[in-house]
Amino acid sequence: MIKAQNMLAHNVAVLLKSSLGTARTLEIDETRENLGTDLPLRGPLRGKARFTRTPSGILTRCRITGVVALECARCLEAFDWPFEVSFEEEFFPSLSISTGTPLPPSEDDALRIDERHVLDLAEITRQYVTTAVPIQPVCRPDCAGLCPGCGTNLNAGRCACTPDPQAKPLALLAGLLDKDEV
Repeated sequence: MIKAQNMLAHNVAVLLKSSLGTARTLEIDETRENLGTDLPLRGPLRGKARFTRTPSGILTRCRITGVVALECARCLEAFDWPFEVSFEEEFFPSLSISTGTPLPPSEDDALRIDERHVLDLAEITRQYVTTAVPIQPVCRPDCAGLCPGCGTNLNAGRCACTPDPQAKPLALLAGLLDKDEV
């Protein structure tokens, strides 16, 4: 196993020259600030990647863990969200390793091995983490959210608002019902 400190990009030229089925396993320990503008990291990315030579490129099996900062959908406070993503994708070279001639482009740029034979896991990792993030992230299951009247974070304590009995969200619908149906 090869330790790859602080990098999600790996030169796979030797592996591209190897026979089919040749594999290499890398340990990932990457320190970076974010995985794109919308995913600030709160620590290193850690995991393993296994690269296997295929007839058309490099099959990559990867498992990565880390922590990203999210905003709670209820109280709007930032919180740390740990994640673990696993994926299996085939990366395709952009140049022939033996002749240097350009090859047909892959359908997805994130799965392209560049002209220097560097396979970069950063974009595909960002895509998998983005799809793993909950649509409505919540800092904790019992988050009380914000007061609809004054905006106070109800997790910190009660607000000074007095409850308005007429401010029930479905009160107007009650008037539409026939009194005999109730």
